[in-house]
Amino acid sequence: MPRFSTTPAQIGGVRGLVASLVFKTSVPHYVGGGFDSHPLPPFFKKKELMKRRDFLGFAALILPSAAPVAADAPRVLITQFTYTVAVLAAPASTQAEDVWLPIPSDSPWQTISSLTVTAPVSYKITTDLHYGNRMVYLHDTQPAQPLQVTVQFIVARKQVGVLNNASASLFSLASGIAPDTRVPVGGRFAGIAKQVTLDDKTPLQKEHNLFKHVVATMHYDSKKTSPKYAQGDSAFVCDYKSGNCSDLHSYLISLSRSLGIPAVLEFGFPLSGIPVASPLPADGKIAGYHCWVWFQDKQRGWVPLDAADARRWTDAGQQTISDSLFGGLVLERTAVAVSCGRDLTLSPPQKAGPLNYFIYPYAEADGKTVPASWTLTYHVLSDSSH
Repeated sequence: MPRFSTTPAQIGGVRGLVASLVFKTSVPHYVGGGFDSHPLPPFFKKKELMKRRDFLGFAALILPSAAPVAADAPRVLITQFTYTVAVLAAPASTQAEDVWLPIPSDSPWQTISSLTVTAPVSYKITTDLHYGNRMVYLHDTQPAQPLQVTVQFIVARKQVGVLNNASASLFSLASGIAPDTRVPVGGRFAGIAKQVTLDDKTPLQKEHNLFKHVVATMHYDSKKTSPKYAQGDSAFVCDYKSGNCSDLHSYLISLSRSLGIPAVLEFGFPLSGIPVASPLPADGKIAGYHCWVWFQDKQRGWVPLDAADARRWTDAGQQTISDSLFGGLVLERTAVAVSCGRDLTLSPPQKAGPLNYFIYPYAEADGKTVPASWTLTYHVLSDSSH
């Protein structure tokens, strides 16, 4: 099925999201069309949120969904990416090489243009049947020579918030509930999830407390010391309590799906680390991916969150930004979304088995996985905030 089957007209602000939550501590309780007398905590105060241009729309979270909100045009970051993959020459006995390189798709949050492919052999652009991830596919029947492919594209990426049409099929609901090989559902995860959300009534309340649970109990492994770093192994992360974004979010997704809340992992690339560089360099080389989570609330639609970066912002002493990553994303950290899901079958199908994720180029020689090196650079063309 197509990955996105909605239109930009269906995009709404994130007003009313947090207003509908009944927080356990020090958070306003939304009742009777407004808030009761509990004081707003600092991160909800409009003057605090207005300090960062990235989160202008987040002020709408504290208002009822029917209330009009005057909002500036969403920030748009336009970036040119150059993605190059190199595969070494294969042994003389090799019959064929296959290469798949992920490329982004249009969505409610981004528009892709000026896509060019430079390659010594013919190629085609394909889409996987399950998640709708796009890719450049090449089949080389003379693999005795090294193969280098360069893909360039421009991404106009808007500030991400809640897609407030509950019927919009942003992702496959079946994929959002079913377990993945490294992301089990039920068992110990159901027990933890039920304990964390014991007093919660709605999926939105439950997911918010799962988000806070991950931020409070997990650590971001910036030194990459975990024996299973970046594998997204929920069971291991549950015990080890440390990892990268893929690891922490896999654990969160196991908890969410164990409560019947659809949740999907999305992969992309950042233009900056944490804290975000200011000013953001106009040109740079990207060292690795970033990923975040979408979960579905039947009343609000698909809601983004980034618990891994929330933990990192907390460690950096920026609690306001950390709190805002339930219902929003930092644009410089999510400058392009490329693919989603796990246990992926590419198009055409690879022969060596499903991929844990697909954000880097993948290659096979006669059906066996072979190394594919890559480089990714960016050039910022425009930032509407300037």
